[in-house]
Amino acid sequence: MSNKKLCLIGASSDLGLAIAKTATELAGIEVYGISRKDVKENYKKTLIIPDYETSDKEIKEFVKENNISDIILLNGFTGQNNQPVEKIVKINFSIPINLIKRIETNGNNDITYTVISSLAAAKPRKKNYVYGLSKYILEQSIRNREFGKYIIFRAGFIRTKMTKDHKSAPFAKEPEEVAEKILNAILNNKKKLSIKYSSFEIMLLFYVFKLIPLSILNAIERRVL
Repeated sequence: MSNKKLCLIGASSDLGLAIAKTATELAGIEVYGISRKDVKENYKKTLIIPDYETSDKEIKEFVKENNISDIILLNGFTGQNNQPVEKIVKINFSIPINLIKRIETNGNNDITYTVISSLAAAKPRKKNYVYGLSKYILEQSIRNREFGKYIIFRAGFIRTKMTKDHKSAPFAKEPEEVAEKILNAILNNKKKLSIKYSSFEIMLLFYVFKLIPLSILNAIERRVL
């Protein structure tokens, strides 16, 4: 039984539900959820909110009252062909970083925050440059945080409701597979900042993407994806 208290922001997402199930059944972790939809199974306690931006005070109090040790921010939105720009940037960058800032005002520097990043952050390509840039900016903002502890989890393509309209990419995974990797990263983290991957292949691809010229990446994407 772990003494951690895990809070999922975006608890009703496919990945959130998979993490909650894995954490309670396999790791014995108390899981708390914050969501815009009602979720109960595998969550010890939930907070249902109308909006992540306007409910920041309620979220802050929920974290404080339940003595949360670890927070996973699951906010994510890919959009289609870089549209709509404002929504992509808001969900992937503005909401998670602003929530972290708000929660940190509790003066609790012992919370570990896990943010979900993407291969697209390695080198934003023509087809997804807004999404890729939003994840890149999120990563850089986390790297420059003065307080708290952080895990940047670089996931590849996850088969969820959010990605159902997108062509599956190489090394795509089910939410359950990624959930186990995220929990393992949290349970074994001892650093102020850790970079983790959903698989060795995704880690390799991330660095390959950084080395390949953007023009070549765009050409490959047009042919393959």
